[in-house]
Amino acid sequence: MNLLRHNKTGTKLSIIASLTLVSAASIAGQKVDQSLDVDAKSYIEIEHVNGKAVVKGWDKNEVSVEGELSDRAEEFIFRRDGKNVLIEVEMKYSKNRKSWGDWNSDDGDDLTIYVPMESFVSYDSVNAKFEGSELHGGVNIEVVNGSIDVNDISGRVRLESVNGDINAAKVEGDVKIETVNGSIEGRHSGQGEIGFESVNGDIVIDSDSKEIYAETVNGDIELGLQEVSELDLSTVNGSIEVSMNLQKNGDVRVSTVGGSVDLTFQDGVDARFDLEGHAGGKFVNRLTNDKTQKAKYGPRRWLEFSTGDGSAKVEVSTVNGRVELDSK
Repeated sequence: MNLLRHNKTGTKLSIIASLTLVSAASIAGQKVDQSLDVDAKSYIEIEHVNGKAVVKGWDKNEVSVEGELSDRAEEFIFRRDGKNVLIEVEMKYSKNRKSWGDWNSDDGDDLTIYVPMESFVSYDSVNAKFEGSELHGGVNIEVVNGSIDVNDISGRVRLESVNGDINAAKVEGDVKIETVNGSIEGRHSGQGEIGFESVNGDIVIDSDSKEIYAETVNGDIELGLQEVSELDLSTVNGSIEVSMNLQKNGDVRVSTVGGSVDLTFQDGVDARFDLEGHAGGKFVNRLTNDKTQKAKYGPRRWLEFSTGDGSAKVEVSTVNGRVELDSK
């Protein structure tokens, strides 16, 4: 009798285990086409391990998910809690998998997600390509290995990739973009401070923001700017090239170790210039006839002069780089 009860229990557990496996298998590689009614200004949180996600804003109060899940997908979560919407793909874990990089052997999820354009979108992935457009409630996009491409984005914008390029074709608002191994390119409009950081990669931006900072270690910085009130730039082994209209009482600070600096101002700029080369360097001044001064002992050199009423301030510090000042 006890043996019979044991056999029935074992059979029941086996059936449950089988159903669980069938359920998981049905998710892997599954086509997705689901929708939820939401508020116009919702918080959309998207998480998956690898693949591709295209997020588009539209004028419907609805979130729609279309596409195909990874062959290793174990669970697809799509739910609403008030104004919060969660879209998540959970993956099977294998003990034989040694690192996140092994997921590259799988094409991953291929998802297209439509959200109300005034919603805030938060996206997080390990190995994925993200594309976003017509999102005007702000975004926070974080990818470890993968590129980020956005167009027509506004609000509070945060874009971050560890290993991947970031292309922001049209962004507006409070913007901060960071990458470690990758380049940053884009066009920005609107007020508010914007910032760009890269370790190994170039930064190429056109913007009409009045407050900008950009930083790179091994990469070039190229900025096409309009009216500037505050500009803070630094690089170690890269070049800096900027064109701007410096406002009265504006403040420009540039630092470099061995890279070149090329600053172009509007005709008749009103500013005090203070350039210093701590261990040498070369200064080319095409704004006035003022010449570089050299220390009597040691390699230090400097260039100080004013134009117009000298209301703005331009400070450039380099170890041994070349600095060139010019006008449009």
